[in-house]
Amino acid sequence: MADSSTKQNELNEMSPEDAFALLGDETRIAIIRALGMTPDDSLSFSTLRKRASVADSGQFNYHLGKLVNNFIRQTDADEYELTYAGMRVIGAIFSGTFNQRGTPRSFELDAMCSVCGSSLVAEYEHERVTIVCQACDDQISTFGFPPGAFENRTHEELPHAFDGQIRAHLSAVRKCFCLNCTGRMHGSIIPNSEYLLEDQEVGIEHVCERCDNRSITSIGVYLLSQPEVVAFHYDHGINLNTTPFWELPWLREENATVLSSDPWRVQLALKLDDDYLRLEVEDDLSASVI
Repeated sequence: MADSSTKQNELNEMSPEDAFALLGDETRIAIIRALGMTPDDSLSFSTLRKRASVADSGQFNYHLGKLVNNFIRQTDADEYELTYAGMRVIGAIFSGTFNQRGTPRSFELDAMCSVCGSSLVAEYEHERVTIVCQACDDQISTFGFPPGAFENRTHEELPHAFDGQIRAHLSAVRKCFCLNCTGRMHGSIIPNSEYLLEDQEVGIEHVCERCDNRSITSIGVYLLSQPEVVAFHYDHGINLNTTPFWELPWLREENATVLSSDPWRVQLALKLDDDYLRLEVEDDLSASVI
């Protein structure tokens, strides 16, 4: 006999097809958007209907009933509020993830290529940003960026938004958390990949066990938030919390040496001015100063 928690999970579970089908109606989207205008507040039936601009009370009640217990929750006070799923729908709407296609564009960044000294450029196409030097065709990074993120941001603010997107991704990956599906990721050292520079012998790959989402970084990028690396930069007048990684020349000239491949042991020598910081990354991705 199933326990109460198992029964509750069975009652609440819905196929992806049915869940997305619930959203295929403009009145239901209007109801969700109405609640999303003040997501921290719950609304009465009449207030929500007025805000959603649905004149027919019976029609409104029908569509509201389809959303309750899935994207909307009815409170003990007989009011309505968004569930976590409803909040994610609002986020998807405003970010344009599912219903907008970004216009290709390029942005010159206030940073120089460490290879040739030309200005770096952020190129946007197919909802992805690529940091690249157009002069020497040196690609630094590529990452997803939803169209809605451009809204109400000036040209000067966009690089900070790009950097924030990358930081959020790297922070989650280091904690083995998949931002795509919230699944668990597993990290490992891998031989040279097409996503690394030609002279980078190894990199670090994280793979989600649920959706197979993959993230590949260099050894240096993986270690950017390591306390010793942050302190080393701070001692040289560089705040890694505010400095975009593409402004760090040593990352483009990463000096990583493979000490062993079975098990993996990789040494990274980081140079600022005339000082060095040497770290060793083990097979389990733990790092220590040597």
